[in-house]
Amino acid sequence: YQLMLIQNSLDVTDRVLFERHKRLENPNNVIVAITTNGMDTDVVEKIIIRVRSYDVASEIFVVKEERDAFHYSCNEITVPSDYVCSNKSRCKMRAMQYGIEVLHEMGYGKETYICHLDDDSIIDRPYLEFIKFYLTAEGAQGCIRLRAWGRHLFSSLSDIIRISNCEAWCKKCNSQSKPQFVHGEGLVVRADVEYEIGWDYGTYGAEDLIMGLSIADKYRFDVIPVGHIYIAPPTSTRDYYKQRRRWFWSLMNNKGVVRKLCFKTWLFYMYMYVAGMLGLIDLCLFPILFITMPDLSVFTQFIAVFNLLCFFGYYQFGAAYMHRLSISVMMFLMTIPVAFYDGMTSVYALLFPPDFTTFETIKKV
Repeated sequence: YQLMLIQNSLDVTDRVLFERHKRLENPNNVIVAITTNGMDTDVVEKIIIRVRSYDVASEIFVVKEERDAFHYSCNEITVPSDYVCSNKSRCKMRAMQYGIEVLHEMGYGKETYICHLDDDSIIDRPYLEFIKFYLTAEGAQGCIRLRAWGRHLFSSLSDIIRISNCEAWCKKCNSQSKPQFVHGEGLVVRADVEYEIGWDYGTYGAEDLIMGLSIADKYRFDVIPVGHIYIAPPTSTRDYYKQRRRWFWSLMNNKGVVRKLCFKTWLFYMYMYVAGMLGLIDLCLFPILFITMPDLSVFTQFIAVFNLLCFFGYYQFGAAYMHRLSISVMMFLMTIPVAFYDGMTSVYALLFPPDFTTFETIKKV
């Protein structure tokens, strides 16, 4: 099925998706909201400077905690230390809920789209220009690319799969208003819809996916076919595993919210995790079977080799978007080690579950 998605991505190009949209007579108002825990103030400042240089967004807001004493060079929304959400949401969800409440009080509504960024991600000018001049759906998101590549080799190579997933899954599913992968980086929501849905889910995580599914349930979710979201891979093995553990438990421990919103999406993620573990077992058994069972049928051998080639090909699909031959070659040579590096994160998550009362932060830039 992933081969079909890759073929669809190659056939239905960004240009084809873009041409489905007409330029708006009255452009949207666009604001950028950066949610930060105050750990990387210098990085946030660089993001602010970059976004401001595009001269597309009317306002830039930083949503920060009261303990963050740094003064950013844009509008600030400071979450009071005594602010409590109705559903007891904590950390990032709590901050984002307070942020949209403040923006609503400031008068931002149907005419405004909010482009959300984490404090380590950035979007380019075409991404914002599409939101301003073409976007009509209530929610949308584009595809990611990697920045600060190579600071940690295995994490960088492993994150290439996120490009593959975006180009194969996000492009098709988002354009059909059936989001499957929803990232915190570059998620765009119309202000009135965001206020209506809110971020107060009271879950451990998965707030981005819940928002995307909630929009698709009541309104329309679309793909942003031009421009990109640039994310930075974790800078250490420890941070990579902490990040993936958070993702794992966000899907396993969200009070059934994802399952209730879209049972198919919930099944999709369960399948992805199970298939990932079975895939690692298959990689171990592949050479053993060929050595110990030379009488395997031609059909069985064909299926085994075909699955292995598809596995390599999916990684190469993402690596091609890095536009560097050296990265594609490195990815090819390191595919098996990277697969185990990523696959063992689920084992780590099960053996060492996180503190569900906190939000683990990691170093990416």
